[in-house]
Amino acid sequence: MASGGAEDEDLDEFGDPEPATAPPAWAADLIADARARVGLEVYPPSDDTFLLLEALAADAAHLRALRPSLCIEIGCGSGAVSAGLLEVLQGRASSELPAGEFFVPLILAIDKNPSAVASAAGLLRAREANRADCIRASLTCALRVRGAAEVVVCNPPYVPGEKEEMDGCGISVSWAGGDRGREVIDVLLPKAAELLAPGGLFYLVCLAENAPEEIMEVMRGLGLKASVAKRETRGMEDLLILRFQRPGGPAAAAVRIP
Repeated sequence: MASGGAEDEDLDEFGDPEPATAPPAWAADLIADARARVGLEVYPPSDDTFLLLEALAADAAHLRALRPSLCIEIGCGSGAVSAGLLEVLQGRASSELPAGEFFVPLILAIDKNPSAVASAAGLLRAREANRADCIRASLTCALRVRGAAEVVVCNPPYVPGEKEEMDGCGISVSWAGGDRGREVIDVLLPKAAELLAPGGLFYLVCLAENAPEEIMEVMRGLGLKASVAKRETRGMEDLLILRFQRPGGPAAAAVRIP
């Protein structure tokens, strides 16, 4: 999540830095819809959101090969990533893939911020995501789906800062990551790994300051393959999308992730 930005940056109507880049063209409409729905207590889609959507679109063939029945977004914020993932799975994010109602997975969008849950629910309804549920919870505590999710995504609070900024359930919890920006990430990693079905994929946004190589080693120690799906500097942030996969499963041969 974006850090709030420097004083000389252009700010949008919510007081957040304007994104340094445009959203992917295929997601422009849903991003505009999501930004129109968020209020002062919900993190609006920004550069990190766009990079995650780009990584999912780049992996569209792999994701569709999984034929997912359950997708989970942890920390859904506006709901833009869940809505975008659904478009990727339906072939709407690439002209190279046939579009259509091929995959209609159950999507669980989770956030501890009640305003975010309401915003995401409204967006997903508007995007006709008829098999999507938005749940107010912290990380995975409300889930009983161990080993069942084919796709898990998370844009966690990753900005290094003071622990006090992590308190409560307002907008600051969407970006405040505590020491090294890792306090939430480190709790999340084993929980996300437990959710993955054989062959399942987990996408995580992080900063270079979060020590991504160390994060990948942690996940390898939990039995997952780990790689960098995408890395770019956007605005002030050196952003990475890390990709993890649980080995095995009938789709593993078809989904060859480095």
